[in-house]
Amino acid sequence: MINGTRRTARLALLAALFLAAGGWTPAFADNLTPDSPYSQPGQTATDQSGTPSGSQKATQADMDKFNSEFHNSFQNLIPDAPPPGYTTMMGKWVTTMYGFVQVDSVYDSSNSYNNWPFNAAPANSAVVASGGDGPTVDSSRFGMDVNNSRIGFALSSPVYNGYKIRALLEMDFLASPGESLDGSGLGYVTNPIFRIRHFFFDVTTPSWGNVLVGQYWSLFGEQPYNIQNNLQIAPGPGTAYGRFPQIRWYKNLHLSDSGVMLEPAAAVMTPPTTTGGIPAFTEALKLSDSNLMTELMIGDTGKGQFPASLSISGIEQNYSGYIAGNPTNPTNPTIGANYNNTKNTGFNSWTAAGAVDLILPIIPIHDDKPGNNLTLQAEYTWGQGDAWQFPNLSFGLGGTTVNTLGGQGFAGNGVIMNNQFLPLDIQTYNADLQYYFPDDARTSVVVGFAVDNASNLQQISGALGGFGAGVPASGGGSSNGLYSYLQPDTHLTFAYVDLWHDFTPAVRAGLEFGQYDAVYTGGANALDNRVMMSWFYLF
Repeated sequence: MINGTRRTARLALLAALFLAAGGWTPAFADNLTPDSPYSQPGQTATDQSGTPSGSQKATQADMDKFNSEFHNSFQNLIPDAPPPGYTTMMGKWVTTMYGFVQVDSVYDSSNSYNNWPFNAAPANSAVVASGGDGPTVDSSRFGMDVNNSRIGFALSSPVYNGYKIRALLEMDFLASPGESLDGSGLGYVTNPIFRIRHFFFDVTTPSWGNVLVGQYWSLFGEQPYNIQNNLQIAPGPGTAYGRFPQIRWYKNLHLSDSGVMLEPAAAVMTPPTTTGGIPAFTEALKLSDSNLMTELMIGDTGKGQFPASLSISGIEQNYSGYIAGNPTNPTNPTIGANYNNTKNTGFNSWTAAGAVDLILPIIPIHDDKPGNNLTLQAEYTWGQGDAWQFPNLSFGLGGTTVNTLGGQGFAGNGVIMNNQFLPLDIQTYNADLQYYFPDDARTSVVVGFAVDNASNLQQISGALGGFGAGVPASGGGSSNGLYSYLQPDTHLTFAYVDLWHDFTPAVRAGLEFGQYDAVYTGGANALDNRVMMSWFYLF
């Protein structure tokens, strides 16, 4: 075991030295691809100096891009004409194709996950159901995939009577379960299914803002600006993240001629459950200053120059339906009885949550040239029943804890007991520090952490008499499908350190060491140490 640990450490060290010592290439600007919407004058594919041309000056329209929820989006630049050095596709309107090829390799010290943990907790033999799962979950694993590779098409039509219409179609290969051709269960990795990420159109009006219709980022958490810079296939834990069908309004308000702007936004969004009869509502207010710019990477490919910003957002959702009765536990029938539910009884409950997000340049960009920049990125959320805004955040709870008639989407957001929906009190918070070296920001290091917490889950578990005695009454299963939890987790922490290097404007690599640490209602603790390395070809 010690020798295996040493070998892992040596491999990680060699990979880090390889990244840091990558062959020197001519200086280039990192704002050349559609995932980097802040290309400055002079930073083009034909002029890679990264120095703005003295004869060109940013217009007010350029300044708008620094703050618009739409134009500023990760991987969502929609130009009115091909940028210098780009070509356009044949079509009725201006059509630009973009995307990236991503290859991931992952080592986990436990068998808690597949390649994509999201917000699931690590486990060990003390917290999973018996039947041979213990030795499996306590062993290490290695995996590879290309599923997060992405392709998108940005469309822009001419102005018509003062109205400008743009659209975005973006897909990846993370659909579940994937096609299995050999019966080995590798279909998710080797034969993945194409999946919609963004499908929407956006209308810019002459005076009263923009209207966006289709599937896009949730406003909660001012996504995508809140996405931490790490290698976890987005998102890592504790980060609001999700794309939903919606109708949104937003508008840029210039507070001064110096670049300070306020952006209010509101949206009507699909409800959190399949049986929901009322949409969810989100709203946000963002203050930003494009005079205080910094280099920043959103996720693992959204690299560019971003303004200092502070935003607050909220979400309100309704949970309603009919109760199927009490869950059953063959080894401890009293647990189910403690839910005190009556079959076919209806329930209706509103919950709400809030979020604060910050991008703070500690060492900002000077003279529009990236490098030697330090940035703090942080988020805090609080509220009830908002787990659906965090992928795979169930706290180890499953369908038996809600036991509704035909309902999907309740688990993790709360439990149904005493004929009522009792939401979980959820808090998440995360922060990372990103430093870009003075080599035109080709190399960067990141240190960060993120936390999921359900502050009333321990109390709920106590009232129900625990969640299992050999049988997982909570009904929750692991992200890799290998086992079921005996008890839910109340607290999950993910801490990590990353090293990034851009070998060319199109080739990027990242190396990460991270640790998942979970606390369960029964007092058990479980850890997973993860080493991950990814390569990207951006086009």
